[in-house]
Amino acid sequence: MRKLLMALLMVGLLASTAYASVTMSFQGLGNLEPVDNYYNGGFGGSGSGPGPNYGVVWGSDSLALINSSSGGTGNTGNEPSGGNTCLIFLSGAGDIMDVAAGFTTGFSFYYSAPYYPGSVTVYSGLDGTGTQLAYLSLATTPAGPPGENYSIWQPIGVTFSGTAESAIFSGTANYIAFDYVTLGASSPSVPEPATILLLGSGLVGLAALKKRFQKA
Repeated sequence: MRKLLMALLMVGLLASTAYASVTMSFQGLGNLEPVDNYYNGGFGGSGSGPGPNYGVVWGSDSLALINSSSGGTGNTGNEPSGGNTCLIFLSGAGDIMDVAAGFTTGFSFYYSAPYYPGSVTVYSGLDGTGTQLAYLSLATTPAGPPGENYSIWQPIGVTFSGTAESAIFSGTANYIAFDYVTLGASSPSVPEPATILLLGSGLVGLAALKKRFQKA
């Protein structure tokens, strides 16, 4: 009985700290691949995976983007996670993150938005439903050099009371990027990259989208 109680206690402790080190850098996904169930122990929309089982599902508009210097189509660089991939959306309301088991305390991330501001809203229910627990207004950031316009990243985080099951990362489609999303911590744990003040354009290379998106 004592061993059983100790085991249950350990499970409880692990559950209470489960998200303290859960960070999503979007590495392992392909260029413009929907994130989908990759962080739910499943696969991205193009078959990448299986990814780590964090119990996190991303909405259909949520796409991984690899920077052009690594063979992708993104005007991105200097990713805070140290890799070559970040998170964007090209249509819809934004990147929707669902965590069915819920997460508490807060969360943090980096974003780059040289041309238009954005926002993040945290909800108590899945798919942006229930009670609004927190709201973050995301101011514009400086632009990086041409070809890496989205290479200056701003760390930001928020704390909240209660249990959240979803968050919506919003802004102007194709003009805001996110990276290093961490559950259970209200401040990013990686250093902020150096900044360079120059002009640029949209996130995704024009050739990849057949001129659908024009330069800013």
